[in-house]
Amino acid sequence: MEGCAALARRLAETRATVADTVIERLGTRSSAHASTLVVRSLVSALGQAIESASPDPVVAWGRMAHGSYTLPVVHDLLSAATEVAAEEAEPLEIDFSSLLVFLEIVKAELVEVLPLPDALNVRSDERRGATSGMIDGILAMLKARDEATCAHAQATGAWCRRLAEALDLSPSVTDTVVKAAILHDIGKIGTPDAILFKAGPLDEAEWETMRAHADFGADILAELPALAPYAGIVRAHHERWDGYGYPNGLRGEEIPFEARVVAVADAFHAMISNRPYRAAIGQREAMEILRAGSGTQWDPTVAAAMIAMLDAPRTAARREVATR
Repeated sequence: MEGCAALARRLAETRATVADTVIERLGTRSSAHASTLVVRSLVSALGQAIESASPDPVVAWGRMAHGSYTLPVVHDLLSAATEVAAEEAEPLEIDFSSLLVFLEIVKAELVEVLPLPDALNVRSDERRGATSGMIDGILAMLKARDEATCAHAQATGAWCRRLAEALDLSPSVTDTVVKAAILHDIGKIGTPDAILFKAGPLDEAEWETMRAHADFGADILAELPALAPYAGIVRAHHERWDGYGYPNGLRGEEIPFEARVVAVADAFHAMISNRPYRAAIGQREAMEILRAGSGTQWDPTVAAAMIAMLDAPRTAARREVATR
């Protein structure tokens, strides 16, 4: 594609600068070992991979680099390079979502060919670590597109963790909910800037485009085996308890439970945050909106748990005053 060719040219033309940026992004462990020439060769290989739509040039580079570096350093180098490449793509006319998926495939292919020591016999805790690494990479790419959406994703994950505790969910379900929450808006990388950053209200055609982010995000995750388990949750996070949500009009318990939890945390943080089209509202007002939408927009059990959790400090303070 023309956009990928443009990015490949950009990486080639600014290879030295990009390599310097990659070295700056590395952790202290890896940056101490990184040779500027080797990093420049990685930037060249990554440009070739993007232009040819094949991870082979990067895999070949990885085999070469492993002759001089430990596997963790090789993988750290590639992770930093893909993050910088995504940022370099921002000014270009390129399908950012396709680029994101391709860069994750490149990293996954290198892991397949040159597995990290702790991935040789993958156990559940190690698998979770690999998944977290992929999520971090996606967040970095999302931040390159829209810092506010990235911050909202992370905050929604944090609210989901608190809400999961209030609901007394198991550690495994909590982990799933939090990771899905962090990924829930990844589909917005495909939303045009004119709509994503519009200062005024959206018209119906623009809303139709905006609503596509739920399906689009799920489709992206479905392409990445480590993140595919979260695709259904991401697809359903805008469904409503009364069946009037999107994209599939699911109702009540037809909606995955994890998506119902994400929906409440997502809505609450969106309400208390500034958006291009409106100012933030206060926490108490947001709580009242959750209360009013309980049983229509949101699962009443989840909404009630969120409200109780938010109100707990005030309830405790009132009890303390009453016992004096």
